[in-house]
Amino acid sequence: MSGLQPERSREAIEVDLDDRGVLTITLARPEAANSRNQAMRRELAEVYTAAGIDDAVRVVVLTGKGDRHFCAGMDLKEAGQPETPVARRERLRSARDIEQLARLPRPTVAAINGYALGGGFEMALACDMRVMATDAKVGLTEVRHGLMPGGGGTQRLPRLIGAAKAAELLYLGKVLDGPAAEQLGLVNAAVPAADLHDRVSTLAGALAEQSPSALRAIKESLLASAELPLSAGIEKELDGLLFLIQEQQAAKD
Repeated sequence: MSGLQPERSREAIEVDLDDRGVLTITLARPEAANSRNQAMRRELAEVYTAAGIDDAVRVVVLTGKGDRHFCAGMDLKEAGQPETPVARRERLRSARDIEQLARLPRPTVAAINGYALGGGFEMALACDMRVMATDAKVGLTEVRHGLMPGGGGTQRLPRLIGAAKAAELLYLGKVLDGPAAEQLGLVNAAVPAADLHDRVSTLAGALAEQSPSALRAIKESLLASAELPLSAGIEKELDGLLFLIQEQQAAKD
């Protein structure tokens, strides 16, 4: 549990594990729009590692501190510092905490409370489900700065909404509010900001009541669906089902 202790000193995030097994990770740099700096990426990676092996964690919720920003993406002040090409590549590689989030063996929910842009939206896209305040904004706006996503945005977005719509959002750097994002299927629900916490808490609580083994197997199969041919994916699904049946039988013996 050392990686999840709420009293542990952290620079950029806050963590809280409640008695239901819901781990809430709050991006806590409101003075910098909760942007992703090196400290945040490092601390997120540490917490994801701990959450992945701690059986007390049943669900992970990711949100931003304050009511204006979920995460505005890259810390531009930090990124603007002089660096060598090698150092720049290593810094960009450190965004792989997003891949850790995507592959956590727990259900993950993004509670999008404000602006989620660039890498901030990529973190939300890496979650299994997204609930968004109606007045929040999401988008992959890197093209407006002559750049492109680097945390999986070009890969996850078309898997969610199709290639043509993804191209439109990426090429134009479009920013969407909650209702528009819900209509496209980018988020599971868009709710008034005042209701966001309760809506996500209810969803997380319902997830926490399910079988952890079943949820893990379902998530593994869902992840495989994006990488395997259909026939191989069906075999993966069957393997998961057989494992769960055997686990239940062993528990009865």
